[in-house]
Amino acid sequence: MIEIRTFLRDETNELHRELDAIVGVFSSRAEYASFLKGTYRHRAPVEAALRDAAVETSPWRSRKLLPELTADLADLALPLPAADPFHLSNDIAALLGAAYVLEGSALGARVLVKGVEHLGFGPDFGARYLSAQAGSLDRWRAVLVALEGLDRPAWDAAAQSAKSVFRHAIQAFTSEEFSPA
Repeated sequence: MIEIRTFLRDETNELHRELDAIVGVFSSRAEYASFLKGTYRHRAPVEAALRDAAVETSPWRSRKLLPELTADLADLALPLPAADPFHLSNDIAALLGAAYVLEGSALGARVLVKGVEHLGFGPDFGARYLSAQAGSLDRWRAVLVALEGLDRPAWDAAAQSAKSVFRHAIQAFTSEEFSPA
C-alpha cells in the first residue's frame, strides 16, 4: 500500500524538479539576491494564508520565517518585493499539503545554506532565513506524521494544495522583476 508521503512526492515531482532547476545554486551575490527576492515574494503570501487558515485540528503550526527573510533582504540593501496573493482552502488536507512543501524545503535549505557561505553570508548576516530553515527537521517530521493521519479521500486535496504552493513558488522565481541583476 502506498504511503501519503510517496503519493505527494509522485504528484509534485515534476513541479519540484522545475523549481529546483530555477533556484539552482548561487555563484554570485546577484543570484543570491534574486533568490531572496523570489523567496519573499513566495513565502510572504503563503505564510499569510497559513496564518489565516483557521484549521485548529492540525497538530502542525506554520513556522514564521519572514522576520529572518526580511533581515536578509535588509542586509543586502534590498527592498521588500511585491508579492502575488496566495489562497489556501480552509481544511486540514490543504493545510498539510502546503506544509508538506514549506517544511520539505528545509531539506533543500540544508544544501543551499552551505552554498552561500562562500559569498560571505551566514546565520548572523544575509543567511538568517536559510540557516533557520535548515536548522532542524523536526517540523518536517511532524508534518509527515500529521499527513499519515489523513484519510485516503483527502490525499488528492493535499496534493492539489502542494501543487499550488509549488506553482506559486515557480511564479515568484520566474517573474522578470525578480530575475538576477
